[in-house]
Amino acid sequence: MARIITENKELIQSYIFTAAKYDFTAYEKRIMYRLVECAQKEIEGIKIKDNMHKIKPIQIGREITLPTASILRNEKDENYTIAKKAFQSLCEKVVIYEDADYWTATQIIAKPKISKKEGTVTFLVFDEIWNCILDFTKGYRKYELAIAMKFKSVYAMRFYELMSGQKKPLFVLLEGPDGLRERFCLQGKYERVNDFKRYVIDVAKKELDEHSPYSFVAKEEKEGRKVIGWTLFPVFYEDREDPALQEQARMAKVTARLQLENNVYDYLKFSFDFKSDEINKNKKTLIEGQNRIPDFMEFLGELKKGARLAENPKGYVIGAIKRKLKELLLK
Repeated sequence: MARIITENKELIQSYIFTAAKYDFTAYEKRIMYRLVECAQKEIEGIKIKDNMHKIKPIQIGREITLPTASILRNEKDENYTIAKKAFQSLCEKVVIYEDADYWTATQIIAKPKISKKEGTVTFLVFDEIWNCILDFTKGYRKYELAIAMKFKSVYAMRFYELMSGQKKPLFVLLEGPDGLRERFCLQGKYERVNDFKRYVIDVAKKELDEHSPYSFVAKEEKEGRKVIGWTLFPVFYEDREDPALQEQARMAKVTARLQLENNVYDYLKFSFDFKSDEINKNKKTLIEGQNRIPDFMEFLGELKKGARLAENPKGYVIGAIKRKLKELLLK
């Protein structure tokens, strides 16, 4: 039972999830990529019509159905041995996220059930995980699904997410709450810096250099004689980007004719389902909001709940921006 990669697409993943602390195998990570794909289809309003793919809202989150083979690369999985092991182990793991405001640990999936007759797997995803995937208020990363699914090493997957679209040098700590060791759950492993670089960073870089449009050059950073982290200098291989996705991005920019920042435009599109012509129609208000409302992305994030309950969600968003701008004028 070999997996066939279907249409490539550009996924948008919350930076909260990109920076979260977890220890996944490559197969577990591919399950998570499929979850991001499902979440994106939901917010884009894409209806899934075949019996092999289902997203069903339930009281505690979502019930997801996928082809079992969708987590494989090119290998065969006799008697679903690989899939069973991946889903069972993912059930036993949690995602930990911590910032200045809160700490949380959440079980990712529950009750996986493989239908051997249909070749599908059905499982539950909790609301906290689903919302974490879709929370763009702290930033996001774009990456190509087909490339992400190719990697053998989970470290290559994590570094691909970090470097995808990165234009400026990125400093990453080795130790501490935001360090790579805790982020990748490698406490007690590769304790010598040279070993960490050899088995984590160099392994990731090798795969990115071979397969990805985005890679990096790592420069050691020291305090005195002690290595405290690395500065990752982005390397971009333009010829490796999917031409169809490049064309989609180019046409979106041409037809939209926007003066909005990319993250604002994408958030309106994917979180509130604005179409390009609707953004153009309201661009004066949106541009003014972007330029005058402090922490505009955070402001938009706070509108999500109200928009979900509103009869006209897009009208609710535009109205809220106009009210906030008027409030700022009166100050």
